[in-house]
Amino acid sequence: MKILMIFHFCPNPPPRDLGPAKRTFPFLREVLKRHEVSVLTFGSPEEEQYFKRHMDGVCKHIVFVNNARPKYINFLRRAYALLRGKSMFYTLYSRKMQREIDKLVQEEHFDIIHCATILLGFHRFPKGIPLVGDTHNVEYDLLYRAFLESKNILHKAIYYLEHTLGKPQEIKNCKKFDAITATTKRDYEILHAEMPDHRISVIQNGVDPGFFEPMDVELEPNTMVFTGLMSYFPNDHGIMYFLDKIFPLVLEQVPTTRLYVVGKNPSKGLRARSSENIIVTGFVEDVRPYIARGEVFIIPLLIGGGIRGKALEAMAMKKPIVSTSIGCEGIVLNPGESVLVADTPADFANSVVRIFNDADLKNRLGTNAHATALKEYDWEQKGRQLEIIFQTVLKDKHATSVLAPQTAAAGKR
Repeated sequence: MKILMIFHFCPNPPPRDLGPAKRTFPFLREVLKRHEVSVLTFGSPEEEQYFKRHMDGVCKHIVFVNNARPKYINFLRRAYALLRGKSMFYTLYSRKMQREIDKLVQEEHFDIIHCATILLGFHRFPKGIPLVGDTHNVEYDLLYRAFLESKNILHKAIYYLEHTLGKPQEIKNCKKFDAITATTKRDYEILHAEMPDHRISVIQNGVDPGFFEPMDVELEPNTMVFTGLMSYFPNDHGIMYFLDKIFPLVLEQVPTTRLYVVGKNPSKGLRARSSENIIVTGFVEDVRPYIARGEVFIIPLLIGGGIRGKALEAMAMKKPIVSTSIGCEGIVLNPGESVLVADTPADFANSVVRIFNDADLKNRLGTNAHATALKEYDWEQKGRQLEIIFQTVLKDKHATSVLAPQTAAAGKR
């Protein structure tokens, strides 16, 4: 098949697979095993250069749309959308992207168009080509969780407004697609309740065990590691919660504890917390050495949706994990055996210290989590699930196109 894959963030290969690319690049790689693929994506000139260095000659077409704008322009676009009764989701629409979609579908015949998020559904697509859309999260549900957790009155009001405006727009976008993939059963149930007759499937995130694997490096005693795209609000919110409520309790018991916060675009507030005990790295080329030398991988998230790729990476690298319930939501983990789950500051701090002081517990958690990653979260398996969806929607579309002329002819008799 000839497939056009459209991305809202550049699907850069490891080790630059930040944020959404942890899901989108493996899907791209799996689809390329069976089909001719053209890529259309938002991205900077630097990202374009990196992507083409790795993928040129592999994809039929590679088209980048540089949609970078000054922050004040993004703010004004978001404010204007709100004034028109539209959520911030609408700001993902781009005339540049629309022109490139139109151009590609005129130049090539595509059997399927796959969008890395259903929010790309604000764009127009040609009739007759099956559309498959992915959902990293149910975005309006994520906004509602942010509303519940936010302590700032203004932020709380904005999150609620965005949730209220965004929900009907997100559902409307979903209905444009012939099939939708969700990352968790919970996300499936949320969408299914709104669209009971729509084709929705669950394809969980995966991990590449050949890339994220245990490394033979010396552990740094009494260290914790958190990774993620730090401009993503749930990550910033989660680590600030950890620093404010949990880390002081850990330091009371183990004063030499160090925390590595590894990820692109840390906020000014987070950078200001840097100290001898708190290392905020910003962007790094490769997160694996940091994960490898840490004794405990922490996921102190209070807001989230979908499956956290960071958890799967830590599991594949045989790391003991301490997480909130939301941080490991949707992942096949057995509390006490393959993860320690803690939803209060005291429980979280005590769980970290337990692992510091108990080598057997540390090894058991890491070993069991690693076995689960290998068994449940292999990307090849996820690629086969996506392939079944492609084949199904294409078959249904073909059956519909064959039936339509027959129905019209029967109506004339």
